[in-house]
Amino acid sequence: MFCANCGSTSDDVVCRVCGATSSAVGTFDTVTPVLAGWWSRVWATLIDSVVLLAPTLLLVVMLGNTFGEIAAAAAQAFYLVTLQTRPEGQTLGNRIAQTRVRDALTGHPVSNRQAVIRWVLIGVYTLPHGAASWLAAAVGVLALIDCLFPLWSPRKQTLHDRLAGTIVVRA
Repeated sequence: MFCANCGSTSDDVVCRVCGATSSAVGTFDTVTPVLAGWWSRVWATLIDSVVLLAPTLLLVVMLGNTFGEIAAAAAQAFYLVTLQTRPEGQTLGNRIAQTRVRDALTGHPVSNRQAVIRWVLIGVYTLPHGAASWLAAAVGVLALIDCLFPLWSPRKQTLHDRLAGTIVVRA
C-alpha cells in the first residue's frame, strides 16, 4: 500500500511513518511511530547542546579559536552521525526527550548519508563566520527558519530533515 500522505509503503492500515490511516483492509499496528512535537525537538537539541558544550570549550582552549571551533564542529558531527545511525536513532538529548530520528519513507534507522546531510546544515550554524556580519546575519536567519519550520510543516520536519529525507518520531 502507498501512503498518499507521506509517500511511504506499508501493509498496515496505519502508516508506520506518518500515522495516517488508509481505507485498505489490514491489521492495526500498535507500534506506529508518532511524529515528535516541536517542544520535544527543542528539548532534545538543548540537551545535546549542553552535552557538547564542555568538549567544545576544551577544544577551543587547547587549539585556539579557529582550529578549536573546527575541531568542535567535527566532534559534533561525529556525535550526531554516530548516534543517529544506530538502530535506536537517538542522541543523549533524543533519549531524554523520548524522540528518535528515522528515514521519512521507510521509518527505518537513518543511513550514514542521511545523518551527514542532516548535520551539514546544522554544522553551518556552528562554524566561525569571521568578520562578515552579513554572513553571520544570513546564517542566523537560516538557523531560525530551520528551527521554526516544524511549526508549519505537515510532517513536523525541519529544513535539514527535508533535505536528508528524515523525520523525528516519539520513542
